[in-house]
Amino acid sequence: MKTTILAIAALFITAAASAQIPNDVQDFTTHGIHVILRSTKANQVIGVIAGFEGGLAYGETANASVAGGTAGLISMSGSDKYPKTAYRDSLARLSTSIAGNGNIYHMVFTLRTIRPNFNSAWSIFSDVLLHPHYDTLEAQKLQEQSMKAIEAREYDPESYSAFLADSIWKGNSPLNRVPTMAEVQNMTIGDLQNYRNAQFQRSRLVVVVVGDVSKQEIESKLASLEALPQGNFSWPQIPVITPQTDQYDFVPKPHDFPTTYVNMRSASAAVRDPTWWSERILLEILDKRLFDEVRTKRNLSYSPEAYPNGNYTNFDISIALQSIYPDSAAQVVFNVLRNLQNETVSPVDLRHAKEGRITTYYYIAQENLRQAQLLYTDQVEARDWRLFFRIVPETEKVTAAQVRDAANRYFHHLTFVLMGPEANADVGTPAHKDVYHFE
Repeated sequence: MKTTILAIAALFITAAASAQIPNDVQDFTTHGIHVILRSTKANQVIGVIAGFEGGLAYGETANASVAGGTAGLISMSGSDKYPKTAYRDSLARLSTSIAGNGNIYHMVFTLRTIRPNFNSAWSIFSDVLLHPHYDTLEAQKLQEQSMKAIEAREYDPESYSAFLADSIWKGNSPLNRVPTMAEVQNMTIGDLQNYRNAQFQRSRLVVVVVGDVSKQEIESKLASLEALPQGNFSWPQIPVITPQTDQYDFVPKPHDFPTTYVNMRSASAAVRDPTWWSERILLEILDKRLFDEVRTKRNLSYSPEAYPNGNYTNFDISIALQSIYPDSAAQVVFNVLRNLQNETVSPVDLRHAKEGRITTYYYIAQENLRQAQLLYTDQVEARDWRLFFRIVPETEKVTAAQVRDAANRYFHHLTFVLMGPEANADVGTPAHKDVYHFE
């Protein structure tokens, strides 16, 4: 496995070291559809992303559930040429998978198959997009799954505390929306059909293909999608969230609740900001130091962590831990943050952080479909798929001084959510709120 990762990383590094885009990547428009194609013979797998931008984030609906429900049902129901049973039998026979998901930004459909079966798999994929069925049994299953997920939201304290922290941080932004029970219960198949018909336009569509596929081949296959209207989607900017800083919320739990969950939020760079690359290295270093200082040295938390959170132009830095001594653990976190603001990281720490960032990224990008997903995300969120190939040169350029500057720029005015038993801290008093204050 390690040899495979290094080999894959080497392929990217060869091109990226000189900031060049590999000559196997093409960016073009055909039949009114924006296509990013990476033609590679590295393996037999072909990964395809077909994403339709639009939805709640663009003010086109008030329903946070309709995109996910629509994409999910389409990918599970089959089509005119491939009714549900034949659809599933064909996918199994062809070693092919098709999936659909949606959120407030877009609907995304994925195809994963192998080169010998690509023609047959694409025929199914395109027919599902053009002539979808809306199976009532599958619609009922999806509705029940969505309702159970919403009901269960509060029962996983780790994810629920993070959910609350995100909600507080986003404030009254129109992007601060998640699926609700009422909209899931009241949504009909007719609503899903109407949403699909409104969103399936070629001007909204970005197709990314990674695998042994030629430009001429994909141009030929996309000809069938001319049956979709072109539309006039102009890719407007996503609203910028004004974060709610310096907030504090405590969610009390019974005294026998085993631990307290602490979630912190601070500001972050966006993907196209110059400080994006140094901040990513900062988070690599912060995550390791939290583990060393909070867990290894003091045993105050089992798994403290720091990670970037968000999309498009709206990101934050998330710091999370679980502890029976939350106040003490939080103070250790604050000391780590201050140290990163005041001290320059060592050359060894900086080198290890860069190596970790690059290796992790290319480990994630081993599979063709995952590469396609990363290229797609960079294109629709940052409007530049080339970011995928810039990670090595940009990461290598980061200096220790830039890491310290990023810490001073972003580690301020944190927002906090605590969930746990009152016995773990003197909560509910002004003095306790002051404990969770980091300017």
